[in-house]
Amino acid sequence: MILLALLLAAPALRVDAQVIPPPDDTRQSMLRQAMLGFVPAQAAVPEMRAQRDCLDLPAAPPDDRLLGPHGSSLISARCDVVEYQALASTLPGRWTVVRYRRESTFTAEDTTRGADARDTITEEEVVLFDASRSAQVHAVWHARFETGPYAVWRSITPEVAPTRVGATLLSVMTCVNGTGGCGQEFVSRHRDGRWYPVRQTWLDQLPKGFSGRIRHGVRIDPVTLRGEAGFYGERDANCCPSERLVVDLALRGDSLVLRRHTVARSP
Repeated sequence: MILLALLLAAPALRVDAQVIPPPDDTRQSMLRQAMLGFVPAQAAVPEMRAQRDCLDLPAAPPDDRLLGPHGSSLISARCDVVEYQALASTLPGRWTVVRYRRESTFTAEDTTRGADARDTITEEEVVLFDASRSAQVHAVWHARFETGPYAVWRSITPEVAPTRVGATLLSVMTCVNGTGGCGQEFVSRHRDGRWYPVRQTWLDQLPKGFSGRIRHGVRIDPVTLRGEAGFYGERDANCCPSERLVVDLALRGDSLVLRRHTVARSP
């Protein structure tokens, strides 16, 4: 799916392109998109500026990322910072999430509306900043997605947590509009500064048939690695799973593995 900005190679970013899941790996498509959200090395900017001004980060061309009607010519564009929030974390460095609201005005896709007609597209962009330097921040990862009536995604939320082996775990929760639920992917930054995809091996370790009863994703706490999901029976309505699946996971290497699981009745 069209989602994130294209990855540009930059040595200081330290993302090895060989570890990104390939485009034909459909099972890992969302993990691939999470990896493609890393941006080239950005110069640090004053934190006061980041609170006030949008950064110009790489993005796919309009025809590749926008689903709503838009003509071929961009007339105007504006961007506003709508949220600047430090993440609650026990990590030595401080991480900050910033949300932008972008509005782009194009010539009309429907030429019969006349030369003065316009199409307007709104997007949200979420940016993860490394704020470990005093009064300075630099962008590390971002996702830009369309909002409004043609939007696929309802929200994209990054979280950051430390691991027991001194790595940094980045969680990316992506929720779709409607009743499609959410998906969560993880990326790990090793002590040497390189980012690697985390495979969710635990799904294959569940008893046979369990994964098919998880319809709307699992919410995993990146700090505790404890997850919970609605666990559907054959007669359960889409709104109301009769049971809950609770899992305790562990990070081994670059894989999340299953330690234990329980099934409980929904309250």
